[in-house]
Amino acid sequence: MDGTLFKSGNKVQPRKLELVHRFQEQGGIFTLATGRMKKAIEPFIDELAIRFPVIVYNGAQIVDPVTNQLLASKELTPSLAESALTLLEQYPLSPIMHVNQQPYVWKQTQEVLEHMKKDNIECLVHENLHDLTIHSPTKILVIGEPERLQEFEAAFQQTVENGFQLVYSDWNYLEILPWGASKGNALETLARIKGISMKHMIAVGDERNDISMLQAAGLGVAVANADETVQRQANRVTRGSWNQGLEEVIEAVLAHKKEYN
Repeated sequence: MDGTLFKSGNKVQPRKLELVHRFQEQGGIFTLATGRMKKAIEPFIDELAIRFPVIVYNGAQIVDPVTNQLLASKELTPSLAESALTLLEQYPLSPIMHVNQQPYVWKQTQEVLEHMKKDNIECLVHENLHDLTIHSPTKILVIGEPERLQEFEAAFQQTVENGFQLVYSDWNYLEILPWGASKGNALETLARIKGISMKHMIAVGDERNDISMLQAAGLGVAVANADETVQRQANRVTRGSWNQGLEEVIEAVLAHKKEYN
């Protein structure tokens, strides 16, 4: 979504809406794979008329938007979440822990406030996040300066050996996810559930958390503004950036261009 569906402002351009709806009318399936929680993408699900399951929490969950049924889910173990929070106390970073579809924070820092505005969600302040780890969090998003995130990442990998995976979903976002949770794995799970061959799927993305999805799909496309690492892993790179890149892909599919069919 961010950096692919739109550039900023949570605004889907009219041209994009027109193309998505035309693609769906011709029998195509369009859905979203995002690091955001389900609640944060509900306006886009409605606007884009998505009736196919969506991938949220960077692959930790697959949700049917029609029935709100959870089709697949992974969680962090309480002990792993506890270790992460203990280590995070040593760094000037802003963690957001998601538990039972609700994000919690120690305090609403400027970084947290900006995240709340961007995702249009409310992060509740909880004085002791450690108390909530018994509920097996879905993920812990850590926001901060890249240098501090890299320091925490190195220390965390030395502290905790397994049971998790780390992924950067933006320049200042590091996510602690359950082991096996990725957009790519979720896409493969979704394909099995719906009986769709992976070779018939096109994935479009821009950030490092999209790489597994681009590799799993029959065709992985990076938009022109994508991180260089992402572009190197993609089968194709669009000429256009941001939403124009995605529009370019849909237009090519509708025109039955050989390289996209």
